[in-house]
Amino acid sequence: MLVIFWAFLIIRVIQDESLVGDRQWWVTKPYEWWKLFFAKVFFFFVVICLPLFYVQLFLLDKFRFPVVGNLWRVFLMDLGIFFGLFLLVAILACLTKNFGQALLTVAVIVVAGIGFGWIASRFGFGEDGDSQWAIVDHFQDLLFWSSVLAVPAYQFAQRRRVRALGLFAGVFAVNILLSVVVPNTETTETKYPLAQLSQASVKIDVRPIPETTGKSNTNGRFAPTPNVYLNIPVSVSGVAPSTVVVIELVKLTSDSAQGSHWSRGWKYQHAEAWPEDQWRSLAYEVSRKEYEKVKTVPMNLHLELALSEYQETDPRILKVSGEEFVDPTVGICRVAPIRSEWLECLNAFREPRFIATVDMRNSPCPTEANNGETSAEAVSHAWRFQNSESFPFYGYSPIVNSTIFFRSASLADDPERPTKLKIPTPLFCPGTDIRLSKPVLTRKWRIKLEIPNVRLQDIAPLYSR
Repeated sequence: MLVIFWAFLIIRVIQDESLVGDRQWWVTKPYEWWKLFFAKVFFFFVVICLPLFYVQLFLLDKFRFPVVGNLWRVFLMDLGIFFGLFLLVAILACLTKNFGQALLTVAVIVVAGIGFGWIASRFGFGEDGDSQWAIVDHFQDLLFWSSVLAVPAYQFAQRRRVRALGLFAGVFAVNILLSVVVPNTETTETKYPLAQLSQASVKIDVRPIPETTGKSNTNGRFAPTPNVYLNIPVSVSGVAPSTVVVIELVKLTSDSAQGSHWSRGWKYQHAEAWPEDQWRSLAYEVSRKEYEKVKTVPMNLHLELALSEYQETDPRILKVSGEEFVDPTVGICRVAPIRSEWLECLNAFREPRFIATVDMRNSPCPTEANNGETSAEAVSHAWRFQNSESFPFYGYSPIVNSTIFFRSASLADDPERPTKLKIPTPLFCPGTDIRLSKPVLTRKWRIKLEIPNVRLQDIAPLYSR
């Protein structure tokens, strides 16, 4: 609501001297356009940025984060607000005659965005994981933000709405053209070199897929979804200690005896495999139209996985002390008051980067009655890997609230085991030891797996068949 109020305030202040048309009262006065423009900018800094700046410093001091060391981040955050809020809203205010036109324009943009998103989801433009030359991306960013700064200044100077719109539309068209014409230099195949299964750091195999019989969802309880998520169970083993292997992307292609062939390219996955894990379930999205055509046809599926391996570095033990504790990596944390299965932490400007491990067999917390044998893999993990900081910093609060969830190991059922294995739910209380370390990317690679003679309806969720 605060950002919406700021946007409303900016629109009203700029449109107080409307820049659309030439019959405004203020046009008859000896106003110089650059003085008028900087008066609006000055209002933004004095009324919005300056109070916000002091509140940001107050919050840093209140939560005991360094103030002087974070001044440059506060400055970049406020500069990001200027580019991401003031200039974009200023374009809207400069090119519309009144507040009603501004609201109508926003509605049109929202509808157009929803339509474009729907078209992209139905037909797909490009594949996940592809990227262009870095210099092309930087040039597109420079072109866009330059136009965002130039359009309001030009409208203040000339009051030519059609030309200003043409300038902004031209820059947008050039960026779209560059995205289409310039080929992707980094694809998933180039970023993740193909490795033989024997050379991979982890062993992954497709688990047996039972054949479904009969029809499902015949009572109409579930409305047909536009897309179907295929579930592929895989067994995982061989992950080295103190490492995590992340399945970043998945690609599924198929061929059948009838000659049908399809693939929707690479799709983001982000499934973690820890040393204690024994299986994972992968999801792959296909359109319902494609699915209905071939769901009962036996086919051979070719599964490609793009994986990354992260190694723990600088490990140390963090002991949970009392209701609130402070750590230089995860920030100011406390055990969640409602459920003691996760931690709630506060950090300055961004979420921390870490690998956290807790062994519930050595936990001092009270546990439920043990109805079975406690597994040796009763270890829970949480992790977060953040990229480097970038400009602009979006947002207006320097305090970031994050929740750290710990996931227990995924163990395969063993029908020959006389007693059922028990994986304790991770609980936190004073005295719990958490192993903390920093993740470092060590390797990227790609593997290929085969799933022969399977029907898509055998790996589709029950409600989608």
